[in-house]
Amino acid sequence: MCTSSFAQEVGIDLGAFELVPTLTTTVGFNDNVTQSRGNEQEIDSWFSVVTPRFTLVNNFGLNSLRFGYQLSRGDYFSSSADDYTDHLIFASLDYELNSRHRIKSSIDFEDGHDGRGTAFSRGAGTELSEPDEYKESEVDFTYSYGALSAQARFDLNLNYRDLDYKIDTDEYKARDRSKSTVVGTFYYNVGAATDLLFETSLTDVEYSFLPDGSATRDSLETNYLVGAQWQSTASTSGYAKIGYQDKDFDAASRNGFSGTTWQAGIVWEPLERATFILDSQNEARETNGDGDFIRRKDLSLQWRHEWLQRLRTQAGVAFGTDDYEGSGRSDDIQEINMAVIYEFRRWLTFNLGYTYSERDSNRDVIDYDQNIYRLTAKVTL
Repeated sequence: MCTSSFAQEVGIDLGAFELVPTLTTTVGFNDNVTQSRGNEQEIDSWFSVVTPRFTLVNNFGLNSLRFGYQLSRGDYFSSSADDYTDHLIFASLDYELNSRHRIKSSIDFEDGHDGRGTAFSRGAGTELSEPDEYKESEVDFTYSYGALSAQARFDLNLNYRDLDYKIDTDEYKARDRSKSTVVGTFYYNVGAATDLLFETSLTDVEYSFLPDGSATRDSLETNYLVGAQWQSTASTSGYAKIGYQDKDFDAASRNGFSGTTWQAGIVWEPLERATFILDSQNEARETNGDGDFIRRKDLSLQWRHEWLQRLRTQAGVAFGTDDYEGSGRSDDIQEINMAVIYEFRRWLTFNLGYTYSERDSNRDVIDYDQNIYRLTAKVTL
């Protein structure tokens, strides 16, 4: 990440715990708030986002315990219908029982939103009178067996997520769902810095409401992946997994998916202060309204460079394709982002950024392009 020379957050000593407060404030301009198609539908507005965050941290030996709360308040000065207030409560525990047994667990609860024109309201953002609010909870637990220096290790991960949207009509209640996932990963060391991995996962997707005359989207997903993770030199690390994915719907009228899936990421540091990050994936995802599911393929490249001890830049480009299986819809997505980050003081960091995003769909109403300019200040102790 090339951030080692940037200041670390400082906390307040409360005895067993340390309180780490941060305040992030952003002001900016968005030329298409609702991601609409056509100049006559676009809403442009200056905006501000204020995000205070409080984290209680207890580091004991190699273990850590965290509790926290984050508030995000967004205001659009020319479009008050898009104002929002989000809440996030989180907790995590990293605990090493001994050199062979480790656990990681986390619990998160978010009272959040999808902006108008995003997710389920793509192409119809102006039809909503406010952001699309939801409540999402997640529980994650990982048990690891085997010393980090051992030739073989095994991880067992359990994850549960529940998503509940606020709008209470049949059309919108049909989006509420839960996902229960079990993942087993076996690592086998074949060199000083290379592990082969074999991974199997099983995900049960259940929707909480079925409108009259609709076929359920409940499904069972199975993944079988083989790959490797490595750090072949001091400047290169990465992972790659490829395998088979099967998505089987409970409803016979919905077409499932069976085929190739992959995930890959490479971090390359050709210079001490320069980092390139390449990511790619191909997988089936839950739909956000159309079709049975989304077949997603994407590729992203980021460049981060630390020019001076307190000054760095980052730039990135991402391309993706969403095929909505069962509906014929296909979206091409691209995004470009740039930022300059300056640590003005140990406790104050500025971020001047720009993001361009575009979607080109075979359904014209979904098309949009958007420019966002922003200046962010992060304050710590």
